[in-house]
Amino acid sequence: MKNTWNDFVKPIVVLGVICLVTSLLLAVTNNVTAPIIAENAVKTANATRQALLPSADTFTEVAPETPTEGVTAIYKADNDSGYVITAQAKGYGGEVPVMVAFNAEGTIEAVQFLDNDETPGLGQKVKSEAFQSQFSGMPAEEFGLSDIDAITGATISSGAAASAINAAIAAYNQEAGVAGEDLSALSPEELRAALLPDAGAITPVDVSADGVTEAYKGEAYGVVVYAQAEGFYKKPVTAAVGFDDDGVITGVYIDASNETADVGGQVGRPRFAGQFVGKTSLDGVDAVAGATISSNAAMDAVQKAIDAFSTVKGA
Repeated sequence: MKNTWNDFVKPIVVLGVICLVTSLLLAVTNNVTAPIIAENAVKTANATRQALLPSADTFTEVAPETPTEGVTAIYKADNDSGYVITAQAKGYGGEVPVMVAFNAEGTIEAVQFLDNDETPGLGQKVKSEAFQSQFSGMPAEEFGLSDIDAITGATISSGAAASAINAAIAAYNQEAGVAGEDLSALSPEELRAALLPDAGAITPVDVSADGVTEAYKGEAYGVVVYAQAEGFYKKPVTAAVGFDDDGVITGVYIDASNETADVGGQVGRPRFAGQFVGKTSLDGVDAVAGATISSNAAMDAVQKAIDAFSTVKGA
């Protein structure tokens, strides 16, 4: 009986006691360290948000009415200087998370990709300054992989990075109320009102100018001019351009429906058209990469509208 205790029962009891004590110690350690780890994670996240949006004072987490897929956290600056949104998308080795800061003007202030499991030397380059910095200053509008400098040899990771930022953009637009309605879905009257806000009644005027197909004057101020130029397929690219009384562009809509959707058709996106707003000339307007002919057609149409401004205003 003694041998049975020493040889079999005692080792089992001792092992059981050791396991019990170890489990208790681990539980106690976890209870002590878990809050510290969580607190440190919060401090790190807050520090990152502050670094991305320096103009912010403090942040408050926002609970969206309609969650955006891929978005894991939304924080608004308490001084209304912007938002910092965390989002993620599936990459080559797992989720690719990113923090995106948006300033009060609706542009991307900065981005920072967080720790991920992408391939070292390839997908991990999404965390490089060269890749991250290209997003600063971009408007809060959806973009494609062709709009950025993707990482050579890491197309999947680059695509995940773009998708994550686009998710953050969608959430920002929803929260900030600047979703940017699809002007192509507006009626002609609604479109003109969008291009020339608060102008009152906008009525047609008769003018004869190169490339101009329609022209309108606002009751309170400004004009709207429609002009065309020949696109890639020898079909028209039409620009509808709003101007204030000083000839400053208040809004632009470009109908590029005759161009190839994912190439020349990109000139019809708000990101391209938005470049003209606030200008009186084409200075500083950039063509869409890979769509030179369509870009030139759109810019030519806008230039024709600019050239016709004085004629329309005086009509």
